[in-house]
Amino acid sequence: MTKTYKRGELRALDGVNLSVITGEVFGLIGPNGAGKSTLLGCLLGLLRPDSGTIRIAGKPADFLSIRRITGYVPERPDFEHWMTGRQFLKYHHMLAGRDPVTRSADIDQALSTVQLDPSAWDRKLGSYSRGMLQRLSLAQLLMGKPQVLMLDEPTLGLDPTGVTVVRKLVSDFRKSGIVAIINSHQLDEVERECDRVAFMREGRIERVENLRTSPIGPYVLFVRWTDQERNGDSTASIAAFAQSLGVTVKEADRCWARFIVSGGTEAAHLIREIVRAGFPVEEAVSERTRLEKLFEKRDEVAADE
Repeated sequence: MTKTYKRGELRALDGVNLSVITGEVFGLIGPNGAGKSTLLGCLLGLLRPDSGTIRIAGKPADFLSIRRITGYVPERPDFEHWMTGRQFLKYHHMLAGRDPVTRSADIDQALSTVQLDPSAWDRKLGSYSRGMLQRLSLAQLLMGKPQVLMLDEPTLGLDPTGVTVVRKLVSDFRKSGIVAIINSHQLDEVERECDRVAFMREGRIERVENLRTSPIGPYVLFVRWTDQERNGDSTASIAAFAQSLGVTVKEADRCWARFIVSGGTEAAHLIREIVRAGFPVEEAVSERTRLEKLFEKRDEVAADE
């Protein structure tokens, strides 16, 4: 599929070839201007590609039967600010053709699911914060009970509790066999939630990464343990201990250390052995996701070219 602007002078999508399967959470990542939002626009039937075809459940994206099963959370939603939260969802419940008998209960359930404060349900949207509007946008997504989801920066403007809400929704979507395509710059969230990720640059898909099977490769593992009395200097002892396991210590202090591990298997082994050695571990986290490494690798390739 290709898509151009300015009478063909700007190539937004350049030979994109992609398939997403039922029940999969698929991520789109890449630098600004890579074509991610244009791709979503084509998948939604809002933009027409110059060449190529789009099929969702075997039908074109702009078929009404496909639009009935498609849900969308835009990056910059535009709300009717004179409406209240309830009125907004009532409007979309009606547009979705849902049963009016269950309308009130469906709306209350959606607002509760996205954890929008009940005090805001009957307030006008003009008084909502950016994060509250984002929660309402997620609630609107639920009104039509979609089977195919397009989420454009779904955690933008959300507080940590709101991010947790999005994680829970995506997890529930996957369990229900719903297809979700997520465009986001929050790489840690993409890596946490997605099964596969497409890295885009200059309108092309340069690589598709399977996050469930692909090896991560060497990375820095940060480990912190509870500061408590130990025999001897814990900084020296953790360094000596890691060395005995064949693991390199990049940096260490009294109650934390950074290790260079070859991958997930070595990281799991290291953490297990640190606990067995009597270090009360309270946190262990990778300092750099594999997706960040993917960005860096592509930037290095671009620089060489």
